[in-house]
Amino acid sequence: MSTGQIQHLEKDLVFASLHSRPQGLAGAEVAERLHEVGRNSFEVKDPWKIMRSLVKQFTNFFTILLVISAAICFVAHRVQPGESMNVLGWALLVVSLLNAFFSFFQEYRAERAMEALRKFLPQQVEVRRDGSLTTVPAEELVPGDLLLLTEGDRVPADARLVASHELLASNAPLTGEAAPVRLDADACERRLTESSNIVFAGCSIIRGSGEAVVYATGLRTEFGKLAHLSQAIARPASPLELETGRMVRTLTVIAVLMGTSFFVYGMASGRSLWVNLVFMMGIIVANVPEGLLPTFTLALAMGSLRMARKNVLVKSLNAVEALGAVHVICTDKTGTLTQNRLSITELQGPSTAGRLTGSEAGRILGLARIASEVRQTDKGPTGDPLDVAVHRALAEEAGGLKPPHGNASFYPFDVEKRRSAGIAEQEGRLLFAVKGAFEALRPLLDGLQAKGGLEATDDQALARAEEIMEEMACRGLRVIAVAWRELDEEERRRLAAGDEIGQEELENNLLLAGFLGIEDPIRPEVPEAVAICRRAGIEVVMVTGDHPDTAQAVAARSGITESGGDAAVVTGDLLDKLTGDQLIEKITSGVRIFARTTPEQKMKIVAAYKRMGLVAAMTGDGVNDAPALKAADVGIAMGREGTDVAREAAQIILLDDNFASIVKGIEEGRTVFANIRKFTNYVLVSNGPEILPYLLYILLPVPLALNVIQILSIDLGTDIIPSMALGQEPPDPAEMERPPRNREQGLLTRELICHSYLFLGLLEGAWSLGLFFYVLLDGGWRYGQELAGNDPLYRSATGIALSTILLMQIGNLIGRRYAQRSGLDRGLFRNPLLVAGILIQIVFSWATLYFPPLQRVLQTGPVPLHVYLLAWMGIFLIFGTDYLRKRTFLRPA
Repeated sequence: MSTGQIQHLEKDLVFASLHSRPQGLAGAEVAERLHEVGRNSFEVKDPWKIMRSLVKQFTNFFTILLVISAAICFVAHRVQPGESMNVLGWALLVVSLLNAFFSFFQEYRAERAMEALRKFLPQQVEVRRDGSLTTVPAEELVPGDLLLLTEGDRVPADARLVASHELLASNAPLTGEAAPVRLDADACERRLTESSNIVFAGCSIIRGSGEAVVYATGLRTEFGKLAHLSQAIARPASPLELETGRMVRTLTVIAVLMGTSFFVYGMASGRSLWVNLVFMMGIIVANVPEGLLPTFTLALAMGSLRMARKNVLVKSLNAVEALGAVHVICTDKTGTLTQNRLSITELQGPSTAGRLTGSEAGRILGLARIASEVRQTDKGPTGDPLDVAVHRALAEEAGGLKPPHGNASFYPFDVEKRRSAGIAEQEGRLLFAVKGAFEALRPLLDGLQAKGGLEATDDQALARAEEIMEEMACRGLRVIAVAWRELDEEERRRLAAGDEIGQEELENNLLLAGFLGIEDPIRPEVPEAVAICRRAGIEVVMVTGDHPDTAQAVAARSGITESGGDAAVVTGDLLDKLTGDQLIEKITSGVRIFARTTPEQKMKIVAAYKRMGLVAAMTGDGVNDAPALKAADVGIAMGREGTDVAREAAQIILLDDNFASIVKGIEEGRTVFANIRKFTNYVLVSNGPEILPYLLYILLPVPLALNVIQILSIDLGTDIIPSMALGQEPPDPAEMERPPRNREQGLLTRELICHSYLFLGLLEGAWSLGLFFYVLLDGGWRYGQELAGNDPLYRSATGIALSTILLMQIGNLIGRRYAQRSGLDRGLFRNPLLVAGILIQIVFSWATLYFPPLQRVLQTGPVPLHVYLLAWMGIFLIFGTDYLRKRTFLRPA
């Protein structure tokens, strides 16, 4: 039969429908069903997943280009040995391999979702098989198994109750609903997920005990369906991934086109194949910033470490920047904006508006405690969350009545009656107390407990009480009424004799003591965090499974919507009927609350924001949030109260479950992107003076000012530490006062290309080439004269060209710290890595010219000291010229 109908059956028919029996399955039946339906596991095996991930790393354009370049170098070495082209080939190959394997390692570490799913379920469960109780691994459960449930258990599979004793379950991990569910074994006509006779995998038993027949295991459970949905969703590429890919493709195309074009030109000009190969390799290597991708990774890794210190754990490095690009945060309510703990925040009398305090507050809490059942454990009080809230409030109330040592009788909450009750002794009197919905208690009332004594329950008095209750409800409070009376002599005698007194017998002549205002409190830091988001141009939207009224109240208290206003709410029923375009219209019209939503609908909401061109983040803590967490641009899970499934589906985990930590993470993410732009700009500037010598070499009869090894010494040597230093720059104080960047705003903008290549790059190229030709001419070289690669004059000239570029990069480095400020106004020593980068450039520029071991590697030679000092003038030239541009145009590069 269909498991979707199992809740409709009488419990006597459940065994027959699943071909089971009260004694449980036999061993042979278990083995047969295990073979047929598989293990109770949520993992979909993919043996090729790791291999595909590894292969993907080698499809990056930079990696392909570097591998091809290495191959060309090896071929060139065979054509003309002795030019060290094989050394260059191995260098390029090692760089490409290191990049690919490092990226693979990061991705491999992030994909652990199914491991967490196994940890989330109980490892051992108690079942009845062949008439005997036995403990088996949860993965070996099969449909038809008779499962025994007790307080504190986590349910291992979907099962239909056949026996129940005061069973209370929390379905919050699956449904997102904070309120516990009362369960029984009777037939139920509701939908499966709303049935009171079904226990679901992944959920917990709060109180009571029961027996249930398993009807779905593994991916067939509601939990498994969500897990499978989460696995089936491909994580979208982050904004930085998209932009990095675009930048890599652009630079690769430029490099290949330039290299190929001038190779053809050189061949047509009659130059030798060897000369043209060297030239083509130089153009490609000069255009491709080999150190840029490793620096990206390092910058993101350092950003993730800084986020971790702010309680924001980043699982995927690209999520560091993606968080900074967020335009909208779709946040869950329970456990994210709220504390996921019921709390009594207000006490009201039945006839006069005004909060009760002192002994009056203690009295009503004491009465409510009589109608509650709480057990003390090592971890604190346990039981119905409402009963626990009453217990805690009474214990905290100064001057309040002490909790009774134990109830003489307790009548558990009844779903139909909508109330619970109990009998206990207080101050020598035996009292009967009831707590529940006001509508359920109203017919039982005989009077009101007013400040001055008692009032009769005439229509006017009841109307007054109802007004107080409704006013509390309008403020988003869940309202519980409390009533009581003292037992008469006959009832006391019967109780002392051990007679059972039915609840209905006692529910008469009750006095209304007042109302408890209950809420799941907002986290205190949430309103300020939402306000900061608003100032930063980030929309905060609530997406919850709770009731619309509750959602409206929480949204108002959080600052998501205006206080006192009647904010528009889209419910799950309406959401089902809306097309994608209609949903976008609703969002555009100002809807910021989505209530009674399903996991599929949460993904629909995220998809709508993404269609609008916005970067969407989704927060959540339950299993039901996992698919949307994975579908969002940025998935953010709660670290303390969240489920393992949610944490593994997300890219970012809040270690303190603090919504305000998201704001800190966004600030850090924005800073990371700004810093990436800085060092991208910095690195591309040196491409100009690297390309120019090759253009002059192919067009004019002049020596080549830089060889390929020297270019690599810049890209993979001296530029790395300064780039890392720019990646460590602290946040701009005004970062969170600006709107998020447009999704189309990339790294490689027209302005950045012009600034890097046509302004600073040309400046570095002109000064370095000027000193190159100065050394040549001063040494007797004449235009058109060829020089051997080992000629001392030629080696000195290439040495000063390289040394000049290294020194000028110091001025470029300082200037890149800020788009509009000098870069000196905040102090260099506040960033130790920046100082280290400058020292490396200085030492390397000197060693290039005067340190013999490095001279041999780079094929350079010394120059007179006054020439070296002229190279130092390049620092002030590039820094001063760029600062003049900033002061003149006052806009970022």
